Amino acid sequence: MFQRFFVHMKQTHTKNQSSTEEVAVLELRDVKKSFSVPGSNPLQILDIPFFQITAGELVALEGQSGSGKSTLLNVVSGILRPDSGEVLIGGLNIVKLAEPQRDRLRADRIGLVFQQFNLLPGFTALENVLVAMSFGSQAASKERAESLLEAVGLADRFHHKPAALSIGQQQRVAVARALANRPRVLLADEPTASIDPAHQQQVIDLLQNTCKEEDVALLVVTHAPEVAEQFPVRHRLEDFNQAAAIHLTTSGVH
Repeated sequence: MFQRFFVHMKQTHTKNQSSTEEVAVLELRDVKKSFSVPGSNPLQILDIPFFQITAGELVALEGQSGSGKSTLLNVVSGILRPDSGEVLIGGLNIVKLAEPQRDRLRADRIGLVFQQFNLLPGFTALENVLVAMSFGSQAASKERAESLLEAVGLADRFHHKPAALSIGQQQRVAVARALANRPRVLLADEPTASIDPAHQQQVIDLLQNTCKEEDVALLVVTHAPEVAEQFPVRHRLEDFNQAAAIHLTTSGVH
C-alpha cells in the first residue's frame, strides 16, 4: 500500500515539475515525529516518507482519530519541529529555521483556519484581518482587508465584532484573515466541525472558491468522508503516514 502511494506521489511530482517547472508549495521528506510517554517508549505519531502539494491544488486529507492529523498540521506550519526529515514550503526547508524565522515564514506563506476560528473578541472583522497583516513582511493594507471581506460576503460587516456575527460569518472572517498575507498554502483544521450540517456545504464552497480566486493551494484535514469526497484530490493519512497505519492495525481498526 505504502509503495503504491509513494510511487504515485513521486510520479505526480515529476510530472508537475516537468510541465510547470514550479517547486511544490508543500513537500514532506522522511518526516518523523514522536512524543515522550512517561514510563514507556516514545509514541511515534508521524512517519511520512514523502508527501507533496503543488500550486493551486485543493486537497482533502482524511484521517481517523489518532492518525496524526493535528500533529501533521503543526509540523507543516512550523509550530512543531519534527524529530527528523524536511518540511519544505515553496522549496525552503523550515526545519532549519530559527523560531523567529519560522514565525515570519508562517505569517507570510501559510494561512491557518482553526476549528474554533480564534478571532480576537475585542476587534472588528476588519481589524482581525488587519492584525494578521501586521505579522507579515508587507505593510498592512486596509484596501486588501476590505477586498477579502467583500470576497467572502461580509461587505456589510466590516465593523462588527465577533459576538455580533453568526458562526458562519465568523468562519468567513477566519478565511479572509488566513488569506491576508497572500499565502502559498491554506491549512484548514476540521473546518466543518463547528458548523451545523445545513451550512457545512457553504464552508466547503467558501474555502474552495476563495482559494481558487486567490490561486492558493488548500489542504483541509477532516475525519468526515462526506467532506473529503468533495475535493478533487483526496488522501487518507494512514495511506502515507506509516505510524498511523501501525497504530490503527494494532488497535484493530481497519
